[in-house]
Amino acid sequence: MQFIEDVNDVKFSFWEKPPASSMTHAFVYVNNDNEYYAVKNGERLSRSELRIGKYNRVYTVNLQHQTITYNEEVSSATRGRRFSVNLSIDIAVEQPERIVQQNAGEFRTIINNNLPFWVESEARFFPIEEELRFARHIEEFFQSSPLVKVLRDAGIVVRNVRVLIRQGIRDQRHDEAIADLDRNAELSAYQEAHDLEEARRISATIKEALEAGDFITAGKLGEKNEMAKRLVESEFSQNQTFKSEVNKQLLNLINDHTIDQFQAEQRLAKLKKLFPYLPVDLEKVNRKKQISDPRRELPSYLNKGD
Repeated sequence: MQFIEDVNDVKFSFWEKPPASSMTHAFVYVNNDNEYYAVKNGERLSRSELRIGKYNRVYTVNLQHQTITYNEEVSSATRGRRFSVNLSIDIAVEQPERIVQQNAGEFRTIINNNLPFWVESEARFFPIEEELRFARHIEEFFQSSPLVKVLRDAGIVVRNVRVLIRQGIRDQRHDEAIADLDRNAELSAYQEAHDLEEARRISATIKEALEAGDFITAGKLGEKNEMAKRLVESEFSQNQTFKSEVNKQLLNLINDHTIDQFQAEQRLAKLKKLFPYLPVDLEKVNRKKQISDPRRELPSYLNKGD
């Protein structure tokens, strides 16, 4: 769509009135002296005005706003990264006589032809992370640059500029992949912290059970959480009081004549398997128990972890 839609010779008639303009179209009359007269907004030239002005040509000018669009990906200042530029510029004729004087009816075509080169050249001054600053630069250009004055001199005004700049599709996917990695790392860190907190809670319960001689509960909890077992082992190696109390409870189990020998052996074997670091010298205990009651001897292989 061009701003100057038609050019016709003026034919004077005593019987027919010159055509009326409208809100969307204006008429610009021109004579041989290059004098211009514009009628718009529903007005019309009278027969006398037409005759006195000696107008011999009439231009039909489209006053409706026209939208120039640009939707492309362009290279940024960041190597290998591209902007996605969505640009819409609404322009319209404000002074129809000027566009005829300047013969600027194809101004839209001129802008369309040069806009891609301008956007691409300007984009190379902005790193990929400065898409908002690049967008403001484009908006300001169509509000206060020398181009705006050229357009005004031609009777054209910029009504509105809409610009949206994002990273190119490939770069968006690249950043989304990085964000996914960050989210996964965050979830992993949260899960590790949660698992550690749970292990600490369970290890505290295991410790209490061992100190109380409740080896059945300690064994069940140790089977469920490997990390808790490792925490108890660390506590056992560093806390002498804890170690002594556990040894005491194990000796109490061994010396408890109310517990069946086979049952005691099973408990100790299971504890040895779950907590192989328990340093109870069962051979010495067995020797002592042989003296007091040879029938209740406990096998020494438990202390070897077999």
